[in-house]
Amino acid sequence: MNGGSRQRNWHGEMRLSALDRKLFRDLWHMRGQVVTVALIVASGIATYVTMRGAYESVERAQQQQYARFHFADVFAQLKRAPNSLATEIESIPGVAVVQTRVVVEVNLDIPGLNEPAVGRLISIPERSGPMLNDLFLRRGRYIEPGRRDEVLVSEAFSSANGLEVGSSLSAVINGRWERLHVVGIALSPEYVYEIRGAEVFPDNKRFGVLWMSREALGPLFNMEGGFNDISLALAPGANEAEVIGRLDKILEPYGGLGAYGRADQISHRFLTDEIAQDRITGIFVPSIFLGIAAFLIHVVLSRLVSTQRNNIGLLKAFGYSDVAVGLH
Repeated sequence: MNGGSRQRNWHGEMRLSALDRKLFRDLWHMRGQVVTVALIVASGIATYVTMRGAYESVERAQQQQYARFHFADVFAQLKRAPNSLATEIESIPGVAVVQTRVVVEVNLDIPGLNEPAVGRLISIPERSGPMLNDLFLRRGRYIEPGRRDEVLVSEAFSSANGLEVGSSLSAVINGRWERLHVVGIALSPEYVYEIRGAEVFPDNKRFGVLWMSREALGPLFNMEGGFNDISLALAPGANEAEVIGRLDKILEPYGGLGAYGRADQISHRFLTDEIAQDRITGIFVPSIFLGIAAFLIHVVLSRLVSTQRNNIGLLKAFGYSDVAVGLH
């Protein structure tokens, strides 16, 4: 019995060894095709891993920036409301933080630009501190209290027009010609993608965002003690739709234009769509490589089976099973 067992093991080892030798011999004869298919498969996998990693990195960076600079969850614009209304808005269930602002668009005279540019002036506190849609200073400093002609300029607008810290520009503010001095270049999560609501593509040369002291901007537009723009941060688990509905009711008598969530905020929407395109590309492009590889493997195996029908018959005649031949 032991001798028979050893004999069966010896025959099994011989059969496995013979198939292995035939396998390596076939691979050597087909080395060009095998290497080509392997490279295409490797390219597809490498492309998927690279693009997937890039997509996840960008998405993670977006979320980290939003969290670090307190990007708001709900936004609303209106004609004018008193600052005291903020207390009523804070009482809405689910609202964690309320920030009122003055936001206006003015014509700017930019040195070297033949036609007026449009600047969106956004009020900020005179003293730097945590706030919704916070700013990151790339260069320069924050505005100083009492200096009502100082502004911070968005980096995209400053780069497009060659504005630096210390530059000056003129603006028509409520019918009056005002001289503004750039003291800092800033970034905001609210304007990663800097575009006006009616435009399709950004025009950083003719549209920019400027941040100015609220104590200076409010009186220029008769907004002392009032606001025309509001941002909210929601508490965890808050119902956004319910908050927006209640906010619209409160703002309706003051010319509210309809509140909206972060998903509909212009910059966030464009940025999210760009990231989503990267994700689709990261799936589509590797699929092309892997599809071509699958086609080539099919062609190679079909040709191999067709040319080796006699060999397959001999292997089965020597006692190799269908499974063994198929795996080979």
